[in-house]
Amino acid sequence: MDIHDQRRQIVNRAVIAAVLTGIVVAIAVSIPFIKETHNLTEQLATNVANTKTESIRTLLDQHQDLARQTASRSELARMLGEYAQGRINLKTLQAFTYPRLRDGARGMDNLAAIIRYDIAGNEVARIGPLADQLPRTVPLMTGLDIKQYPLGNNTASPPLLHTIGRIQHGDAQVGYDMLLFTPEPFHRVFDTGDDFQVCLLDNARTKRLALAPGTGQLALTPPVGCLHKDEPLQESRSEDYILATQADGTQVLSFLRPLDGYDWEVHVRADMSDVFSGVFREAIIALSIIFGLSGLSGLLVKRSLKPLAHTLTRQAEEIARSSEELRLAYQVFEHTHEIVVISDTSLNIIRANPAFLDITGLPGRKVMRMKMSDFLITEKPKQEIIEWLRKRLSREKMWQGEVWLETAKGQTTPYLVTVSPIADTAGVIQHYVMTFTNITERVKSETQIRRMAHLDNLTNLPNRAALEQHLRQTIDQCQATDTRFAVMFLDLDRFKPVNDIYGHQAGDELLINVARRLENCLREEDFVGRRGGDEFEIISGPLRSPEDARPIAEKLVAVLNQPFSIQGHTVDIGASVGVAIYPDDGITSVDLLNAADTAMYNVKASGRNNVGCARGCF
Repeated sequence: MDIHDQRRQIVNRAVIAAVLTGIVVAIAVSIPFIKETHNLTEQLATNVANTKTESIRTLLDQHQDLARQTASRSELARMLGEYAQGRINLKTLQAFTYPRLRDGARGMDNLAAIIRYDIAGNEVARIGPLADQLPRTVPLMTGLDIKQYPLGNNTASPPLLHTIGRIQHGDAQVGYDMLLFTPEPFHRVFDTGDDFQVCLLDNARTKRLALAPGTGQLALTPPVGCLHKDEPLQESRSEDYILATQADGTQVLSFLRPLDGYDWEVHVRADMSDVFSGVFREAIIALSIIFGLSGLSGLLVKRSLKPLAHTLTRQAEEIARSSEELRLAYQVFEHTHEIVVISDTSLNIIRANPAFLDITGLPGRKVMRMKMSDFLITEKPKQEIIEWLRKRLSREKMWQGEVWLETAKGQTTPYLVTVSPIADTAGVIQHYVMTFTNITERVKSETQIRRMAHLDNLTNLPNRAALEQHLRQTIDQCQATDTRFAVMFLDLDRFKPVNDIYGHQAGDELLINVARRLENCLREEDFVGRRGGDEFEIISGPLRSPEDARPIAEKLVAVLNQPFSIQGHTVDIGASVGVAIYPDDGITSVDLLNAADTAMYNVKASGRNNVGCARGCF
C-alpha cells in the first residue's frame, strides 16, 4: 500500500469514528492517532538522517579511493623511491612527476590540487586549478580532513576535502599524495530544504561543514548550532535521536551518526514543529465541534487532517527522491575491492559482492545455494564452526580472526575476516555481515619472523625479540582501529626454591610446564612469550574495556596455582601479574612495559600471588 492509500485510510477511519461513536470514541481515537503520527514522522526523519549519513560516507569513500589510486601508480612510486635513495635529484623527479600527475588528474571534476610529498613530508610537486594560489607551504595531513586556505588573490578558498594516499615502492613507503577537492558533490546531500539541516562535524568538535544561511554555499565554521540552538531545552532521548522542545515551543528531532573509519560525524536536525502543532491544533478543533454537532464533525476532521496527510506524503516523497543516494551506496557494495558476504546464522549465503565471486570463480546463483563454510579451509566439522560462531556472537558485538579461503584456482589464501551480527527488532540475531581482507603479505611476514627463530630455546615460546616486535605491531593496529589491549608481566612466585632444592634441571622442566599451561589457558588472539628467567609476558587481543583484562590475568594466576609434578615431586608455586592497558597506561612499548613491570612489583610487595593494574583500572 502506497503513502496516498495510507493517507486516505487514516482520514476515512478518523471520519467514521467521529460520526459513529461521538465524543467518547473521538477522544479514544485522538490520543493513539497523535502518537502514531509522532512515530511515523519520527521514522521518516530517521530514514532521512540515515540516508544522508550513508550518502556522505559514500562520497568520502569515493574521494579517499581517488587518493589511493593516484598514489598507486608504479612508475611515479619507482622514481620517488630512487629520489629517496639519492639516485636522482629533485629537478629530475619533478620533470618526471608533473606530466604524469596531470594525466592522473583528468576526470576528477572537483579536484583543487594534488600535492606530492616525499617520505619526510617535504613537498615534491603540486598540480591542479588552485595549486598556484594555495600557500607556498601546505603541511601534510595525517588523515582525511577539511580545511580552508588563504589564496593568492586575497580571498579564502572554499572548504577543501583532504584525502591521503600512501606511496609504496616494493615493501617500502616512499612518500604521500594529498588530494584537495572542492565540496560541490556534497552540496546535493546538504541541500535538504527548510525542514532539515545537515552538518558534518569533526570528532574533536573544532569545526563543522554546513550550508551557510543566505548564500546556500557550503562553509566551514565553528561547531555551534548543529543539533539545536544554545538555549534551555526539554529533551527526550532515544537510541536514534533527541526530541527537543525549545523555549518557544518549537520541536526538533536531532540525530547524531558517526562515520566509521573517519574522525567525523554527521548531525541532522529536523524541524517538526509545523507537523506536531498541526496535529494538536486540529485535534482540539475536532473535539470542540463534536460537542456541538457530531454529524458535521466527520467533514471537519477530514478537512483538518488533509494538511497533515499532505505533509506526511511530501516527506515520503522526499525519502523516495533519496533512493538515488541509496543506489550509490549499493554501487559501493558492488564495486569495493574488499570481499563482503551476507549470510544467515547457519552460514547460508544470502548475498555476496563481485569481489567474492571473482575469487571463487562461481556464478552468483550457484553461490547463493552454498554455505560460507564450504569455502573455509579447516579441519573442524562445518556444524561445529556454525555453533562456535553463534555462541561467540551472542556474547560479543563482533568477531575478528584469520581464516583461509579456497580460490577458483585451487589455491588457499589467508584473509582477516570481521563478522558482525545483525539482529531484528526483538534483538534476535538473524544475519551475519562478513568482510574479508587479504592478509597474504602479513602472513608471509609472520612466517618470516618464525623462520628467524624468534623462539625461546627452553620453552619454545616467543622470546624477548618476538614479544617486542608483536607489541609494536599490536600498538600500530590498535592505534589505527582505536581499540584497547593489555600488556601483562607475569613473574613466578617461589621459583628459586625449586632450583635450590631440586636442581636447575627441575627448574627448567617447571618452566616448560608453566609455558604449556599459559598457552592452553589463553584465547586465540592472545600472545604469550618468555622474557627470560621466570618472567613471562602476555599481550592480549583487542579489549572492549579495561575491565576485560581482569578475568584473563586472574585465570593465569589460577592456572599456575595448581600443583606441578616435577621429577616425581609435587611442586606448588604461584604467580604475580602486573597489567598495563593501551592507551590508558601508555602509547609506546616502553611506557607499557614499564607500567606493567611496576604493577607486577607492587603485587610482589603486597603479598604476591595476585593481579595488579598500573592505574587501578580494575
